Amino acid sequence: MRHIIVLSDDNSIQGEISRTLEQAGYKVSAMEFSAVSSELLMQQPELILLDTSLSNTKAYMLYDKLKDGMIIPEIPILFLVEGDNESILKAVKAGAADVITKPILPEILTNRANLQLELMEYRKKVPEVEKYQDAISVSFAELVECRDYTTGGHLKNTTLYFKILLEEVLKQDKYKHLFSQEEVRDLVRAAPLHDIGKIGINDDILRKASTLNYNEFEYMKTHTILGKETFEKIIKETGGTRVLQLAKDLAYCHHERWDGTGYPSGLKGDEIPLYARILTIADVYDALTSDRAYKEAFSHQKALKIITEGKGSIFDPDLIDIFIHINERFEQALYQKEQEGAVS
Repeated sequence: MRHIIVLSDDNSIQGEISRTLEQAGYKVSAMEFSAVSSELLMQQPELILLDTSLSNTKAYMLYDKLKDGMIIPEIPILFLVEGDNESILKAVKAGAADVITKPILPEILTNRANLQLELMEYRKKVPEVEKYQDAISVSFAELVECRDYTTGGHLKNTTLYFKILLEEVLKQDKYKHLFSQEEVRDLVRAAPLHDIGKIGINDDILRKASTLNYNEFEYMKTHTILGKETFEKIIKETGGTRVLQLAKDLAYCHHERWDGTGYPSGLKGDEIPLYARILTIADVYDALTSDRAYKEAFSHQKALKIITEGKGSIFDPDLIDIFIHINERFEQALYQKEQEGAVS
């Protein structure tokens, strides 16, 4: 039986909620604020209802205490509030999973409880769903590498460099509030798909063992547009997810340049999504430090010099400063890649 805890200093509220939820088939434990102890969450509740009406300040202090000591961080906490806008807004800003206003209607209480518990069940399944999504995504990405054998390991390497730089960028005050942990995870999941459009490029161009001429290079550029169109079709059919939206942007924008001379749209500066500007540095670093049919791999120091020279033209100058600051981490990752290559 699913367990819900009700926290209220109003005995009538405790009784009203308990009766409603027990009739709906839930196990309910109701207690006053003073009865809350460290053993509370050992009862493994799946939902907590917190009444803020009688002692507003006390309720919010208890909420902070609960969140700080939460054994299961995913437990949703619903706030019971007075029906005025100020109380509702305060609860939302505090982080309430949902808000139920007074007077409490049994149908609404039961519906909101059911909804939160269904959402919690879904969140538990998300890692399993994502595992299959990632398997499909990686398979698509590997199709590119199967056809373009001149860039073996590029997607894996670029994703690793992208993750290193992204994590450091988000430590900076200027950027640290831009993405949630879930968005960061989705960005790392989307990064390997940035070259998916190369599936549509002819083999004689994709596998050419020398530098492309002008017309060939213009044709190769279209992989960014093909990538965008591929994801747009998937999004249209499925309704899309954040990962697909991010993958579309990365596929389309990872060859744009800070000064507006990149392709396919000539986006400039902040017109280019931050995550695409980060990927551009990771992408170029891997290209420079990897063997290609037309060149041998450059050393870390030479790649660092070339990328630094592109500050303010090819690359976002702020991001280059961060890249320079942590370049040793790139060097370590490159060394690890080389060691693994030597063993295999």
